[in-house]
Amino acid sequence: MSFLSSRQSLSRTTVHTLPAIRSFSTTRFTSQTVPPDSPDYIRLPLPAQLEQRQRVRVRGFLPVPRSIFPQKRSERKIDRDYLAQTAAEPQSPRTGSSQRQWKAEVAASRRQGLEEGLGELWKRHNRVRTTREMQSRANFQKNHEHRVAPEREDDQYTRGTTLRTLLDTKVYADPDKTKRFEESRQKIMEHNQYLKEVRRDALMELYVSASSFITQESELRKKIDEIFHEDYFEGQIQQYNKEWTIANVWGVHGYPPSTANMLDLTSRSMGGGSPKDQSRTGYRQKRIAEEFTGGKMDV
Repeated sequence: MSFLSSRQSLSRTTVHTLPAIRSFSTTRFTSQTVPPDSPDYIRLPLPAQLEQRQRVRVRGFLPVPRSIFPQKRSERKIDRDYLAQTAAEPQSPRTGSSQRQWKAEVAASRRQGLEEGLGELWKRHNRVRTTREMQSRANFQKNHEHRVAPEREDDQYTRGTTLRTLLDTKVYADPDKTKRFEESRQKIMEHNQYLKEVRRDALMELYVSASSFITQESELRKKIDEIFHEDYFEGQIQQYNKEWTIANVWGVHGYPPSTANMLDLTSRSMGGGSPKDQSRTGYRQKRIAEEFTGGKMDV
């Protein structure tokens, strides 16, 4: 009995310690425990908020103010002569009706306002100019002091290592400039001579090749009739020393080389002389003959 009674009392105690169900609310539930992954887990002092005033947005734009006192003769508008010419005094006082007297008073008020306004504007103009000049001189003096001031110790200690030879940026005269100039001059002369010889060889080659050029319409017609004649390839037997009948261009120059022919030609060239080497030797002999004779040779 004692065991059952103690079990019932424990169950009643457990039931009474359960938390009550939270009532419905639209506010967000905030837990009192902060997890370790939260930025607020370690409480740090917050910095003071900056008192930055947001500038009021001004809609539209103001026109550029007119220069009342130009650079040339800026003090002309404060002279008595300028005021007398701009708003002259009446030659005779206006008397009579009240309207004429009122117009005279308004005109006098305008003259007085013009004189006082020009005076105040002139004072402001001088004040602004003086302030600008003082600021300009102060900025120049500050920049000059910073420019001629010695290097600070913190800059000297934290500056990267620079070789003393790199600090010397002076451009020194080249002691061998005469020799270098002469070498450059010689190279330019040799290059010009080479271009001259190349041009002369090109002209000579053009002169030699010009013997077979077609310059007239009759020669062109004759050459076309000769090449496109039905018996043209048959007449090439004696020229190319062929023993068989030539019917087309393949009979003159041979069929296009196949892969087997090219491989055979490569293997023969590795073993000994080849037509390619022979043509190269002939070209070399032609160049030697041209150097000896000083002219171009026709192939």
